Amino acid sequence: MQLLDWPFLDALQAGALLALFVSFGMDALARRDRMMGWMALTCLLVALRHTVLAAGSQPAWNPDLVDRAQSLLVAFGFITLCLAITELFPRHIPRRFPAWIALALIPNYVRNLVLVHPSQAEVWTHLAYNLLFLVGCVLIIYWSLRARQDGDPMGRRLFLAFLLLTVPVVVEIAAQSLFGIKIRLSGFSLVILAMAIGTSWQRLVVQTMETRIHRAETEVEVWRSLVPGNAFRTDRPSALMEGLFGTGWADRVRENPEAPLVALDGGSYRLRTRLLGHSERLGWYEREDDSQPGPRGFLAGWTVALGMDDPAASVRIQEWLRSWGADVQLWGTVPPREGPYPSVLIWAREPSILAVWREDDLLRRRPRWVQLGGPTTAGPHVRLDVDLEATGLRETLRELLSRH
Repeated sequence: MQLLDWPFLDALQAGALLALFVSFGMDALARRDRMMGWMALTCLLVALRHTVLAAGSQPAWNPDLVDRAQSLLVAFGFITLCLAITELFPRHIPRRFPAWIALALIPNYVRNLVLVHPSQAEVWTHLAYNLLFLVGCVLIIYWSLRARQDGDPMGRRLFLAFLLLTVPVVVEIAAQSLFGIKIRLSGFSLVILAMAIGTSWQRLVVQTMETRIHRAETEVEVWRSLVPGNAFRTDRPSALMEGLFGTGWADRVRENPEAPLVALDGGSYRLRTRLLGHSERLGWYEREDDSQPGPRGFLAGWTVALGMDDPAASVRIQEWLRSWGADVQLWGTVPPREGPYPSVLIWAREPSILAVWREDDLLRRRPRWVQLGGPTTAGPHVRLDVDLEATGLRETLRELLSRH
């Protein structure tokens, strides 16, 4: 018994080609890649051919039907291979080349579907079929050489592979046509060729994507350089943005990219942003000079009521508010039952006392207010500690007043 008899070789080639079919097919579906799709179909058809040959070695199978089936599968596989190679070298191989091959294989279809085996017509059509294979291989080698000479990256990598791996195909055809010996080793050639094409194509795709990414990043940097100092990206830290708008500027831009940002100095800035990825933003800001509150600070034009029972803390917060341009009203510990109604209330007493001030018209007023100390309660307000710093209060007021 021979260690590597023909059924074993056919089964080995079929298994390798089926594995390539699964790998190439998944890649083609994932990236919508037509070239990889045609290569996957080629591997499947030739794998079926060798499966038929391996199964056809059993005595129960009709040798004539096995030969007809494998011949048709090879013909269809060669057509899909031509389609794949056309996608591989679109600038060098005519788009109608696979159609020419399909039309030239009509005698082979007639031989396997109509003619009686053996017959003189069957012999001549078989010779024409083998000659067509040789002509197709010569044309593919010629076009890959042209691609190599023109500097095509796939031509440089695959020309020698096409040239060397055509030799087993020529040997198989010559042995069968001249001596009647069937040496079916061309499947190994397709395995090696498919692996070479797949790895080269994948490398080309990766290089192309890296080039496009580099070009896009370069373009982004160029656009950012056109607005020096004003451009930003929310996925990168920016000392300039943090110094102008505070530490939470990126989150505010992501949440509401259309709303203007109020800077720490009271200025209002209009944003021009575009989506960068799924949630990040890229853009720049412009100062809204026609809507600035005034030179005194960001609270200029706003009335702030202050209700505290600690005189020292009250004086300290009054100084902050007036330095930011606010008109401060001292409420003491009891709010008025009726007007005036300030823009913002800073309250350091029990929150329930505000029920007096909230009577009758709370929904219409929608007051903005800050609770200093005391219990944590639900409501449309912000709670801060009594011993707060100026920066924390400034950030809170800036955020409250930016909610229009």
